Amino acid sequence: MKVSEYAALDATGLAQLVREKEVSPQEVLEAAVAAIEQVDPAVHAVVERTYEFAKEQIQAGIDLEAPFCGVPFVIKDEGGMMKGIPGTLGTRLSGDGIVAEHDTVLASRFKKAGVVVAATAACPEFCWNNTTETIRNGITRNPWDLAVSSGGSSGGTAALVSSGAVPIGHGSDGGGSIRMPAAACGLVGLKPTRFRIPTGPDGGDPGQAADFIMSRSVRDTAVMLDAVEGPDAGCYGAAVPPAQPYARVIQKDPGKLRIAYMLRAPYGEPYENEECRRAVEETVSLLEALGHTCIEDYPPLDVRYHEPRILVQAVGTNAWIERVARASGLPVSEETLEPLVYKAYLEAKSVTAAEYLAARSELTRVMREVGRFMEGYDLLVSSTMGILPLEAGKYNPFSRPDMPVRDWVLERRRWSGNTAMCNVTGQPSITVPLAQSKSGMPIGIEIDGPVGEDALVLQLAAQLERARPWKDRRPGVYAGD
Repeated sequence: MKVSEYAALDATGLAQLVREKEVSPQEVLEAAVAAIEQVDPAVHAVVERTYEFAKEQIQAGIDLEAPFCGVPFVIKDEGGMMKGIPGTLGTRLSGDGIVAEHDTVLASRFKKAGVVVAATAACPEFCWNNTTETIRNGITRNPWDLAVSSGGSSGGTAALVSSGAVPIGHGSDGGGSIRMPAAACGLVGLKPTRFRIPTGPDGGDPGQAADFIMSRSVRDTAVMLDAVEGPDAGCYGAAVPPAQPYARVIQKDPGKLRIAYMLRAPYGEPYENEECRRAVEETVSLLEALGHTCIEDYPPLDVRYHEPRILVQAVGTNAWIERVARASGLPVSEETLEPLVYKAYLEAKSVTAAEYLAARSELTRVMREVGRFMEGYDLLVSSTMGILPLEAGKYNPFSRPDMPVRDWVLERRRWSGNTAMCNVTGQPSITVPLAQSKSGMPIGIEIDGPVGEDALVLQLAAQLERARPWKDRRPGVYAGD
């Protein structure tokens, strides 16, 4: 199989060739390896090449009935997901890497869906930044423009999927970390409804975060959600199951919808890039041409909601840091953490239980108010980031060690002004690469739905993909070119 043929297909298309025995899983993997080796020197997104792991998966047998039989896949370098695959979490604190003793439930479902894991993909240290740049693993770059960032925290996966190295890959999203890099790199990125994605066997309440994938087509996203969604043993929360498979839902246009749209951040700040505002206006025109009713309106958010959100995240990240330190046997220090991450770690250690519970209570209030706002609309549309990708190598936790933590947190809000809301509320939220800047950079459009309405979010995304397809757009760095 030629690399150009491989990179031209989405995951569903590749799986169909494998299922029909027009190409073998081994041939697909060989093309994937060649594609990765072609593009990674430019984008610098791979942490661990797991080619032998992938070969072992193939030798153990590929279920041709699986939706993604034999499709190459990458997992985010978070560690602890798949047995036998080390994760660095982008930090020197992890030593030789954290190796899982067993698969997570989600990893098992990924495998059952048929994917073979070819690599781990870079993330910022403990996933705590909106660019993917670390002292340990270096700077991941955007295949559309190597001078700018691929976004974060799932920026490694975004760069590899966008550049044709793999058709789909794993990411996680605690404040926009699937949707921001997907928007920066011209991809589809869905954060599903809270509790839709399993967290077992060891995880509990997912809080603001959700794991899922990034892809180049809405159908790949829908098919994978069918494959992995649903409750797992021992978890007290579960999202309402879909009335019919997502893959079937997206084949039909939705009915006429009442859609709110935002031409700025919900708390009044303008989009930093005017082209992002124009992209929303153009999307609204398209939606109205498709028969939908669109109304400019904004959820009742105060900019200060970011403060309890970040406090809760910081406490959770501290617990993660200390777990990794116990596993690696290394001390938490300036030598093992990046400067701003270490400062944030020290500040978060002083958070009291009362402060933490007050922050959680404030986020619950936000969740309820946004939920009431969504009762008036079917969906909400906005610019995913409101900004084009920024310069690579600058906006990270180590290049400006004297920067106050608060300034770093405020800076990160430049990317996540729209995305973070749905992490707090638990709503489903997708970005689609519907627009481009004058310079040719992707501009993501975000679609948010009420809690549980993942199917409707996907259905509108698919309608927009049919109306304004992006399949033939490619970045300057692309496998096979």
